[in-house]
Amino acid sequence: MTGIAPAHTDHRRMWRSFDYCYPVISRRSKGLSLGVNLNPGKACNFDCVYCEVDRLVPVKRRDVDLDQVEDEMKILIELAVSGDLFKTRPFSAVKSELRRLNDIAFSGDGEPSAAKEFLESVGRLARLKRQFNLTDVKLVLITNATGFKDADVISGIDTMMANNGEIWAKLDAGTENYYQAINRSAVSLAQIIENLVFAGKRWPIIIQTLFLEWAGSGPSRHEISSYIDRLKYLLDSGIRLQGLQLHTVARPTPEAEARPLSSATLDEIANNITSELPDISVDVFYGTVA
Repeated sequence: MTGIAPAHTDHRRMWRSFDYCYPVISRRSKGLSLGVNLNPGKACNFDCVYCEVDRLVPVKRRDVDLDQVEDEMKILIELAVSGDLFKTRPFSAVKSELRRLNDIAFSGDGEPSAAKEFLESVGRLARLKRQFNLTDVKLVLITNATGFKDADVISGIDTMMANNGEIWAKLDAGTENYYQAINRSAVSLAQIIENLVFAGKRWPIIIQTLFLEWAGSGPSRHEISSYIDRLKYLLDSGIRLQGLQLHTVARPTPEAEARPLSSATLDEIANNITSELPDISVDVFYGTVA
């Protein structure tokens, strides 16, 4: 288990006049991540209480122009590879050890795999990565795990995996009641678990979990115990689990009652996980409180 202090905190999915692609310094990537937003219309099949996307703000556009996505990403890659990005604010203040291009990540204002352009966008960005000889740069899908059984999503992830791909799949709860309170989705927790089993048997996955204080309290002991039971079930089902990312609210959210857990509470949860599942690698990412 390793604790990682907050790094760059500006993760807005917008950069200059770009509509789809944006650079961020990612705590979980431990370097520069070039994001791809395939959900400019902000549609999502989850309505998480901690989501940073303010859906009351009018959208700039709803369509996805893949030629523009490719052009924007090419510019960002050129800036990153040349080092010119780190001559501009706020990236000029980034520590030297974080000035490395780690990944191109599908992480938008909704579920990336739900976009009808997902499959083609993966192919285009994989070609772009090869064009720049970025063998070590990952293609990352940050997902709520709802689309894993879709044929185009399967093909897209297969292409990702052939090009140094990585899956970060969300699991925020152990019980249906807590899941519905936090993630607020028409997709059941049972379906999410089934999808994770399907995905984890086909590809290696990383599970990302956000626990928080909601409406004045954090997850109960029963909830944490149930969550650990879900992890045990996934492992017993034969998934290939690369690791677990445990984090909390790190930036302001539209819902004021969504607050970060303390570092001590996150550490306690991580210790509970590793005491029962010692073979799991857990990375802890703290929020904005001590």
